Amino acid sequence: MGLEATVPPVDVAVVGAGLAGLTAARAVQRAGRSVVVVEARDEVGGRACSRELDGQMVDFGGEWIGRAHRRMHRLVRDLGLDVEPAANLGRPVRWRLPDRSTTGRLPPPRTWPGLARAIGRAAWQSRGIDPEAPWTARRAAELDNRSVAGWLDDLGLDAEARYLLERLIGSLACQALDSMSLLHLLWLLRIAGGPVRSMNATFQWRIRQGAQQVARRLAEPLAVVLNTPIERISQDGATAAIHATELSVRAGRVIVAVPVTQLPTISFDPPLPGDLQRLPDLHIGPGTKVIALLPQGHSVRHNTVLGGGTLWGGWRRGDRVSGFVPPAGADAHDDALVADLASAFDVRPDQLRSPTVMRWADERHIGGCDAVFAPGQVCALGPLLAQPHGLLEFAGAERSSWPDNMEGAVRSGERAARRTLAALKDSRLSTTPRS
Repeated sequence: MGLEATVPPVDVAVVGAGLAGLTAARAVQRAGRSVVVVEARDEVGGRACSRELDGQMVDFGGEWIGRAHRRMHRLVRDLGLDVEPAANLGRPVRWRLPDRSTTGRLPPPRTWPGLARAIGRAAWQSRGIDPEAPWTARRAAELDNRSVAGWLDDLGLDAEARYLLERLIGSLACQALDSMSLLHLLWLLRIAGGPVRSMNATFQWRIRQGAQQVARRLAEPLAVVLNTPIERISQDGATAAIHATELSVRAGRVIVAVPVTQLPTISFDPPLPGDLQRLPDLHIGPGTKVIALLPQGHSVRHNTVLGGGTLWGGWRRGDRVSGFVPPAGADAHDDALVADLASAFDVRPDQLRSPTVMRWADERHIGGCDAVFAPGQVCALGPLLAQPHGLLEFAGAERSSWPDNMEGAVRSGERAARRTLAALKDSRLSTTPRS
């Protein structure tokens, strides 16, 4: 018997079981509507991926929650999960400069003037940017057409201050700075309340049970079909349908919650309008993360690392150490990544326990990590990210006012659900009996 016989028509079909899709499905179900979630991979969570290493739950994808992530805090609480301090902010940092390394809460004093100039300029330029629609800012086009690298050039920074800024921004953006719009950077800073507050607003806590547990608990009461890549989504004017090799589900509305780079893998009937077909041009960084456990009893003073050639950023919690790889290092061999992580925390590579490398660019049906707007793309593509297509709504972290954060995924899922429920109510269309 084919799977098509096991899934009856529903009010809403959701494509993608990451945080965005599951949040949307949960809201739809809570509103009394029938919903099914179809996922291409063999597990839920998308870019929230938690694995056990030597008895510890670690996150290879989305990890942090900041004080400004109100939706995530509420969701974690509602699901019976706990947050714990990331324990990195305000602790000693190892500043890995080209010719030497120093450890302290603040960067080397000789870099302060340049860093202060850049932070002050970013704070000033980010004011007036609407976090929900940065492309509406008065100088949006001018800021969008400049790259972050060009902006740093104009600041005339000393070499060491520039080096640290490149590694800090590059680690967070997972992209070469000549390919990142200045407006995108200012948008991220504005969302977080400015450059100084951005660390606390974004990297303050983590979920004790692992970020993927949010997705797993969201999925528990839902009808979720795994291992089923959707190949086609059709609309006939009154209803829509999603189609896979052995699955076809009719629905009143569809929410598509897949990374924008995966849109070309789905055939749309009718086709996406020309503007929406441009969305896969949005660059998704490769996103490589390396995690290991320090030798038992090993003592190290610093909790955070900034700078370096292979890994640009690293952090420690207890005996667990993690490093994030810039795009230029994405092709480095696993051994080189593990070796640099070991060096950053004063051990030999062979002393690290359970070293593991996660390469998001190699993950089928995902194909990367953080979305980065190239110069000109915030204004060109930003207004399209939340645009529907007939009976279809779209969701995903990169389609939100918090791009590249779990908070953004949740917000986008809530928005897609609100619009979908309003459309169903307006059309009075339901494929399930109503009491």
